Amino acid sequence: MKEKFWCLCIVIVLVSTANPSFAQAPLYKQDNVLVGANFNDASSGSDMTLIMQLSGDGEIYVDEGHPVKYIHDPDNKGVEGWTEIEFDDSGWEDGESGVGFSDGDDNTTTPTALISIWTRYYFDAPNASEVEELILLADYDDQYVAWLNGELVSSSPSAPAGDPPAWDASQGGLATNHGSSEMAAGKPNKARWNSGSIQRTEVDFKYSGNSGLAVEADGKLAVTWGSLKK
Repeated sequence: MKEKFWCLCIVIVLVSTANPSFAQAPLYKQDNVLVGANFNDASSGSDMTLIMQLSGDGEIYVDEGHPVKYIHDPDNKGVEGWTEIEFDDSGWEDGESGVGFSDGDDNTTTPTALISIWTRYYFDAPNASEVEELILLADYDDQYVAWLNGELVSSSPSAPAGDPPAWDASQGGLATNHGSSEMAAGKPNKARWNSGSIQRTEVDFKYSGNSGLAVEADGKLAVTWGSLKK
């Protein structure tokens, strides 16, 4: 009679918290651009906000109170390439994050009854070559999408589709209601990031050199709007 042997096999599956549907974004020591699109669930919505914090291994690059270029309800005219590093945003407004209206949680207050607000943040990351974990936090109402140096890196669960979505893509019920923390505006309000309404994204990234600016054939840095906003 043959003996039977039973083997208990344990399979360990390693799961990354980085969203595999998003592309790997470049991260530079200088001249990075974080871009956000904030969508209202309807133009009749009572409030709207997007506040983001980006940090690498705990060093904060962008936070509430950070300088920002913004435009609202842009109707897609003259804004092609607005999620890229090299983009002329000189015609956009200047403000401080967050940008939106109502609830007292924005440092920059816009008109009400908006459909979308687009924002661009310039920052340096001196430790970029050593960073192991890049984290994006978002406090938002109603939905948002974010890009780092031209690559889509994060979006809320019911954000409109598209890369980028159309400025009015949230109309017709395509973006559902989501409430922000509604904490008072600060520069920053550190308590905000402990709220249960915050979305956390571990950004898939790769260190890509000293500067996000284009380099010309002679080795000189090309002039871009990223350099002019310093």
